[in-house]
Amino acid sequence: EATISKTEVGDIHATTSALKSFTTTVAADGIEDCRKSCGGHGFLQASGFPELITSYLQNPTVEGDNQMLPMQVAKVLLKLVKDVQSGEAKDWKKCDAKYLLDPVEAMLNGEDGVKCPAESKESMMDCKILLAAYRHRSARLLVNVANQIQTDVMEGKPFEDAWNGALIQMSRLSRAHSQYILLENFVGGIAEENGKLLGPNEVDVLTDLALLFGLYWIEKEVGDFLEDGYLNSEQTEWVRSCTMDMLDKIHPNAVALVDANDFSDFRLRSALGRYDGNVYPAILETSKKDPLNATEPGPGYEKHLRRLIVDGVGVYSGTASRL
Repeated sequence: EATISKTEVGDIHATTSALKSFTTTVAADGIEDCRKSCGGHGFLQASGFPELITSYLQNPTVEGDNQMLPMQVAKVLLKLVKDVQSGEAKDWKKCDAKYLLDPVEAMLNGEDGVKCPAESKESMMDCKILLAAYRHRSARLLVNVANQIQTDVMEGKPFEDAWNGALIQMSRLSRAHSQYILLENFVGGIAEENGKLLGPNEVDVLTDLALLFGLYWIEKEVGDFLEDGYLNSEQTEWVRSCTMDMLDKIHPNAVALVDANDFSDFRLRSALGRYDGNVYPAILETSKKDPLNATEPGPGYEKHLRRLIVDGVGVYSGTASRL
């Protein structure tokens, strides 16, 4: 009977902590981005955003605060660095973090001159190229955290101060780790189900989404990839251009991809996200249900507004300067 090692348990904790922290933050930020994209309509109760935002915003905090979880991730991954240094990394080969073993060992041995192999814009549209970039970034950030803590301790700082001094870098490491895991599982899942649950058309469109995911986060956090020269300036231009190309390519399928999640109108409770697309009639119907619109003119007109409008109280007569 197979047993689970302590290393595997720690790795599971690191994976779930990193994914929880990253995905809930991205989802919360994404809801707000969607609201902004809807302009003034996003403020309407009928849009569904007020309820969605207020019900979801707890998630970056509950069940593990997103500012604390990256420390848990770093604590586990720093053990991987220690095990690589001591040559006792066998158990890590069965873990999600196994992708870090080779690049971390190379960096600890001073082999830090790795560069992105993409030679053209077209080659940047390759999931293997993107995965290699994310792998390198995660390994480099992990080694940097380990070196920073070790250096601070050797310079006389208490371990607690050295640890606290690396918290921001731990947050970057946790995000990098979660992004690699997500992209690797995205690409691997497509390959595994190709010809089974997924036909050629589904494979094509999901591969496009995987590419967009990989390209988008490289562009958004490009500093991590430029910092040690893994990407050069020309390659970052390719990444940006490829991101725009993928958006154009995915655009015709965007509505169908969202509908594929099969969220019903009952669950969405949104005039803007209706399946039939009749947004403005739906907004008008919901406005009729508002108590403020039950009378014409609305409440408060006779008591407050009429005298300003009809009696001329609100006529502008000029303002004397107080200077």
